[in-house]
Amino acid sequence: MLVIRLSRKGRRNRPMYRIVVAEHSKPTDGKFVEVVGTYNSIAQDQPLLVNKERVEYWMSQGAKPSNTVAKLLNKVGFDLPIIQKQKPPKKSKKDEGQPKESKPEKNKAEEVKPEKTSIDADENKTEDLKKEPETKVDKSANDNKKEND
Repeated sequence: MLVIRLSRKGRRNRPMYRIVVAEHSKPTDGKFVEVVGTYNSIAQDQPLLVNKERVEYWMSQGAKPSNTVAKLLNKVGFDLPIIQKQKPPKKSKKDEGQPKESKPEKNKAEEVKPEKTSIDADENKTEDLKKEPETKVDKSANDNKKEND
């Protein structure tokens, strides 16, 4: 299938585009059938030059213009439909943090769990220290029993 599309030329920060007829499976800047015009967005005097006869010929042969080319050709005098893609609505920052409507909201007071403080951590250490000597004493008591036997 043939398409009429833009092919970028020019140097860095100075774009110039060719309006080309190409096979849709070819790369954008790749092989093309014919150059039917140019578009230079920077030029003030004539930014758009189009060979209307060749564009009409290729469209009669079944070539379809891209949306961008259709917009440019409409400026020159063609009456081509422009297909606008439906974009999904953007999520606002307020919506991102909120849970979905189907889930019931939980009370924040219920979700809050008490965190361990340094005092709680110190108590756990002292409990561990109390347990360790008892086990050591038990081992020494077992050793004394073995020696006595």
